[in-house]
Amino acid sequence: MFPVPALAQQIEREWASEIASFDVRPPEKVTTDARPWLRFPAGVLRIELMDGSEIRFSYAFYVVSEVRRTIAVFTEHCGHHLYPYHEAKIYRDDVLVYEQV
Repeated sequence: MFPVPALAQQIEREWASEIASFDVRPPEKVTTDARPWLRFPAGVLRIELMDGSEIRFSYAFYVVSEVRRTIAVFTEHCGHHLYPYHEAKIYRDDVLVYEQV
């Protein structure tokens, strides 16, 4: 398996319970259902990190884990990504939807 799909599947397994709360399905279904099953909202997801870096994705959703101190981003075509949540801001179509304080 190519590295990007393998990493995406690994992140899906590790974040199954958090994805399940977003996607309203049991965590075991997250890892057993055939892909593509995730719902990727239209629009732009933008994340500002504490150092001023910005990341933008189309057709993506995010999950914040206070326990992991991490923002997980799941995209339709660009893989899945993990970012530190310290002082991060998340915007959906230029509307602030999350701010870690």
